[in-house]
Amino acid sequence: MGVSALAMGGSNQSLFLLTGLVATQGSAAIPLLAIGLLLSWMAAPGWTELSLMWPDRVGGIAATCAEAFRPYSPVLANLTGTCYWWGWVPTCGVTALLSASALHTWYLPGVPITPLAVAIVVVFTLLNLVGVGRMTRVVVVIAAASAALALLSAVVPLVAGDVSTGQAFTWDLSTPFTGVFGGVTSAMAGLYLIGFAAPAFEAATCHVGEMKDPVRTLPKAMLVSGVMAGVYFVVLPVVWLGVFGGEGLAGMELATMLGPTFAPLVGGAAKSVAIWFMVLNMFHGTVQPLAGAARTLSQLAEDGLLPRLVERRNRFDAPYVATLLTAGMAIAFMVAGDPVWMIAAANFTYLIGIGLPSVAVWLLRRNHPDLPRPWRAWPGTIVLGVVAAGGWFTATVLGFRQFGLPVILVGLVLAYSGSVFYAWRSWRDRRAAGTPRVARSLHLKLTGAMLAVMVLDGAGYALAVSAVGSEQQALVAVLEDIFVVVAILTVSVGLVLPGMIAHSATEVTAAVRRLTGGTLAELTRAMGALGRGDLDSARVTPAVQYVAVTTRDEVGAMAEAFNSMQDEVTRAALSLDCAREELRRSRRELVQLATLDALTTLPNRRHLLQEIDRLLHRCEQERRCATVIVIDLDGFKYINDNRGHAVGDKVLERVARLLEAVLRPGDVVGRLGGDEFAAVLPCASGLVAEAIVHRLLERLRAEAFIAEPGRAVRLTASVGLACYDPQRPRTAQELLVDADIAMYDAKDAGRDRLAVASAGTNWQSNHREQLTWSERIREALERDLFVLHAQPILELATNRVERYELLLRMVDEDGSLIAPGVFLPTAERAGLITRIDQWVITEACRLLGDSQRAGKDLELEVNLSGPSMGDPDMLELMQGQLSALPRRGGLVIEVTETAAIVDVARARSFAERLGELGCAFALDDFGAGYGSFYYLKHLPFDYLKIDGEFVRGVVDNVADQAVVRSLVTIAGELGKRTVAEFVEDQAVLECLRSLGVDFAQGYLVGHPAPLPPT
Repeated sequence: MGVSALAMGGSNQSLFLLTGLVATQGSAAIPLLAIGLLLSWMAAPGWTELSLMWPDRVGGIAATCAEAFRPYSPVLANLTGTCYWWGWVPTCGVTALLSASALHTWYLPGVPITPLAVAIVVVFTLLNLVGVGRMTRVVVVIAAASAALALLSAVVPLVAGDVSTGQAFTWDLSTPFTGVFGGVTSAMAGLYLIGFAAPAFEAATCHVGEMKDPVRTLPKAMLVSGVMAGVYFVVLPVVWLGVFGGEGLAGMELATMLGPTFAPLVGGAAKSVAIWFMVLNMFHGTVQPLAGAARTLSQLAEDGLLPRLVERRNRFDAPYVATLLTAGMAIAFMVAGDPVWMIAAANFTYLIGIGLPSVAVWLLRRNHPDLPRPWRAWPGTIVLGVVAAGGWFTATVLGFRQFGLPVILVGLVLAYSGSVFYAWRSWRDRRAAGTPRVARSLHLKLTGAMLAVMVLDGAGYALAVSAVGSEQQALVAVLEDIFVVVAILTVSVGLVLPGMIAHSATEVTAAVRRLTGGTLAELTRAMGALGRGDLDSARVTPAVQYVAVTTRDEVGAMAEAFNSMQDEVTRAALSLDCAREELRRSRRELVQLATLDALTTLPNRRHLLQEIDRLLHRCEQERRCATVIVIDLDGFKYINDNRGHAVGDKVLERVARLLEAVLRPGDVVGRLGGDEFAAVLPCASGLVAEAIVHRLLERLRAEAFIAEPGRAVRLTASVGLACYDPQRPRTAQELLVDADIAMYDAKDAGRDRLAVASAGTNWQSNHREQLTWSERIREALERDLFVLHAQPILELATNRVERYELLLRMVDEDGSLIAPGVFLPTAERAGLITRIDQWVITEACRLLGDSQRAGKDLELEVNLSGPSMGDPDMLELMQGQLSALPRRGGLVIEVTETAAIVDVARARSFAERLGELGCAFALDDFGAGYGSFYYLKHLPFDYLKIDGEFVRGVVDNVADQAVVRSLVTIAGELGKRTVAEFVEDQAVLECLRSLGVDFAQGYLVGHPAPLPPT
């Protein structure tokens, strides 16, 4: 109710316009009032939505519009609020003068009108300064009385039958000159002045920030104010026109002529009632600018658009500086007599102040549809608001001529007056912040250019008008209209467009800074963390804030391009997440490859040794015993050869699970390779360990390993056991060797049993021999005591030797050579076989490189053990060695059919990676067992070396001939070449040639010998 009462100070402004409008525009002023009100109603829903988007603000639609425009153009934001304030200032003085005139005529003839008007302004100023609550209580009483009198003034004549319907709806338009243009000019001039009052019910929005529940209160207040505006702008003028006629309305003051509308009800008191009807309504007009427009100035100052002094409030939370400034300017205008040209100039600014908010609502709906809107107007009303703004624009252009061009010039001065104070505020703020006094911004440059255009346009207009004769009035009118159009466009477009361009550039700049300081900085740090291997720190949380694309020009293209870049940065950040997780997974896989057996997922030899060392160290500290056992499956090679590696792999997996089930929770079991397992049993004495092993052997004997549907495999195992005594600390490797030797003792004793490492003379002798060979192998690796001998391989089709197999020999202390069969078993058990393979590969690549540089086109074959097939370190070594060769190709890796390849899939990947560098592969002992065909299927071999068992007797043995012929056929079908081993006489050679074998190797072709220097 209080807000609606305050807003009536705008709704009833038709009272001081009506008689003047009828005098100049005739009785057609009545429909013009209705049109003006209709335009205002069209804009009202948009104004309501805009005000509630920032419900903590005061000062009305212009102050809220200033908030919307501020990011685009602070100058335009300041101008909108300043124009609104200037539009309300004359109202305060005019209504005070009308109230004072009525009081002077009827009650205080001895008091001059102007001092009395000043006193009225002072009284209402003081009322505003004691707080909006007290002021509202007073205004509600005034509003109730004035609204009741307004309704009586409309209803009483209708009931009494004093209204002439024909007279009420007979409208005549007075024109300053004849013709259509004269009629348009008169109508637009009237509508132009009506724009000063008809939209004024928007004053309800001035107090949004002071409402308890603005979302509910403001729409109701706007509705009530709009309805009351309908009473004052439509109902009352039509009734009064029907009572008094056009001439009666044009020739009298309302305060003196409205008595007959109340006479049927109050009789002789009608004149007094009419006087107080006008006085109370004019009081409203005096109060509203002091209560509402003053808050507009205060809000602009709080926004940094006016000097800080203006935002000061007293202890009643009233903006006293802005209120006093408003009252002072109103009094100044009153002292000047409130000339019509001043009111018309103020009206120019007011129309800007109410037109731009409708444009702002439309721009916000288009450019920022996702902004919070507590109250949303129907979309069609947004367009109606823009149409209304266009109507006021048209009225300004076509109607100002009745008041003269100087009115527009004065209006422009008033409009831009606030910009001077904004510039001063900006200068002071920059000075206090220590930043440059004048901002060299794109916005300032563009805005300055637009203002320069307006100044030059005014100068051009003055020159053009001075050169036009007085008889060419039409041309003068056109020039004046053009100037007004340019002036308004400079305000509405000339300030908005630079602001939009500068705002877009600022938004992109801010987004770039957010991106570089946020997501990109995080991405850089994450990449650094990724490079260091700190995967947990290699995280990026993309914080993307898109730049609004509001246009389809170069500025919009820039925003779209930057948004696309942000999308790419986001994708890069998300890709980093994928890369991090993939690296994490790869790291886990590498850890598993380095520590776990791929087939059984048990710890591998290396990791098992580490675990044994760790547990033995703990046992030593706690003075507890421990036991190491080595388990070797009996007859497992038979399963591989006859059932295939797939069956063998399944059996090994089942054995691994069985071992985990039998051993205690704290025990650690691992796979050493092939069919050999080992376990460490901490805190277990020999007797406890023996009981566990016997239970394990029983479970193995009882277990039926399902190899194929309907068929089972039964297994036994040979187990060696070595005890750890904390009184005589030993290494994990030493204990493992002890248990390994004991396991071989179990095999020699008949298998399927346990053998315990003892301190007996023979066992110790064997043990010392194993340790001695381990030390000799390590010494040979350190002192380079290995050599490679080359055995030639003959190509049967050409009878040429361009290929050799390199065979390993160890050099003894006396210079003699030791065959590999003597030391390789120990190397395999001691975990040294991979180091030997690395030495062989390095030496072979050196020899191959020397031969290639000497112009020889040779191929060299080397043997590689099963554990090395797929070993990451071996792969890295071979890639480096092969890449350093002068030419691709020349190295052939030979894999024995009985090699214990732990992970066939990894071995295949290993072979494929090396194949890309020109390395070939040969399968040795082909045909000796089922494993030959398993390897042939899963590994990319280029050569098949036929087992010597089928070669030695091939001349006389029909079965051997059939096997060799079949193997040659298989090789041919698969695109592979064959090599026959153990060729020792010419007859065998010729037989092999006839069977289609590609290569021959044996003593007939040549004995192993050092490779010639070239």
